[in-house]
Amino acid sequence: MLALPFGLRSRAEEKNVRAVYLFHRSGDPLVTVASDVVLPFESTKLEPVLGAVRDFVESAEPAGRGIQQTTRRFGEEGIVGVRGQFVSACAVFHGRGDGIIRRDLVRFVREFEERNETHLGSWEEATTLAGEASLAMTGLMDEHVSEPAGFDFVAASN
Repeated sequence: MLALPFGLRSRAEEKNVRAVYLFHRSGDPLVTVASDVVLPFESTKLEPVLGAVRDFVESAEPAGRGIQQTTRRFGEEGIVGVRGQFVSACAVFHGRGDGIIRRDLVRFVREFEERNETHLGSWEEATTLAGEASLAMTGLMDEHVSEPAGFDFVAASN
C-alpha cells in the first residue's frame, strides 16, 4: 500500500465532480454530463448551487479573448465556472478539488474554443459540437481527460 505524505491527496480522490455544464455565450445550454460515481445532492443543497451556476452564466461576458473564472463554495459542495469568448463551463463538485478542476476546465474551454471557433458563432451551429463536447466533459470527471472525438463520426442507422 502506498501512503501519501500528510496534507497531500491523490488527484482522483480530490476531483469528485458531480456534473459539468456547457453553455453558449447566449446563455443557452449546449451539454450537461453527470457522474454516476459521486453520490447525489441533498435536495436542500441543490437550489443554491444551481442558482450560482445560473448567476455565472447570466453575468457579463469578458472583454476580448480572456478567460474569466469563479469558484463558489456551499459547505462541502462547490462550483467552478470558466467563461471563454464563446462558451461558459461550470463544474459542480464535492470536496476540495477546486484547483485541479479549475485548471482542467480552463484547459477544456481554451482547447474547445480554439478547435471549433468557426462553429461557435451561433447556438444552432454550436449544438453540432455536442458529441465532441460531451466526450471531453466526461473526461473531466475521470482521473484523466479523455481525448475528444474528431470530426470522423460513424453514423449508424436501422
